[in-house]
Amino acid sequence: MGSSFHDQLVSTRDKEHSKNHPFFELWVQGKLTKEQTALYCLQHYHYVCDYLNWMAYEASQIPQRDVKAYLFENLGDEENPDDRHLDMLKDYVAASGLSRDNVESSVVLVGTEGLQNWGWRMVYQKPWQAVVAGMFIGLESQFLDICKKIVPALHQHYGYKPGAREIRFFEEHIHADEVHGSKGFAIVEKYCDTPELQALAIKTVEEATIRRWRYMNSIYWYALHGKEDDTPTFQA
Repeated sequence: MGSSFHDQLVSTRDKEHSKNHPFFELWVQGKLTKEQTALYCLQHYHYVCDYLNWMAYEASQIPQRDVKAYLFENLGDEENPDDRHLDMLKDYVAASGLSRDNVESSVVLVGTEGLQNWGWRMVYQKPWQAVVAGMFIGLESQFLDICKKIVPALHQHYGYKPGAREIRFFEEHIHADEVHGSKGFAIVEKYCDTPELQALAIKTVEEATIRRWRYMNSIYWYALHGKEDDTPTFQA
């Protein structure tokens, strides 16, 4: 018996799941400095800024009201004026010893830029059903498992108590992404209602995981070795 569409989406995402990246393995073991973990958050900030704009663009284009409601629900959570998720990231950066005021102007690594550029091509060029699959299954649903992995390390190795304001970005995403992730799967399964759309959704999820892994590669080389890209230096 062949696997279901849902199972194919999950297995495609998990094949290159960023939770298994060496950077997070070091974080889980407490082998990164707080500043190195904050460097990850700087790149996540740049990525999320574009991700929110992808959601807003898709919400303006998609006619189905349940999908619009889902996108606006996500945007509402992220952009809550009382405690924006981007501000939560800044709080963690500041608690880790880096300047809160320099987050927006921090370097955008080549892997982050690659993920950003791929995302814009996706929202402009692919059917919205595939875009939702790429965004919410290929990208956002990964962050739930990433947070589940690193939150215990933040308690055990980095001295943050459960519920500490500085780490609420990671703790709150565990609950929020469980809710959003299940809805994202349901929408993709509902509206990818032809073999062609299902195949495209799976392909887009695969592309998303590859781009996110490359994004993590850039963070690894920058945080651990100070390299902004992987271009070799040649001497004449």
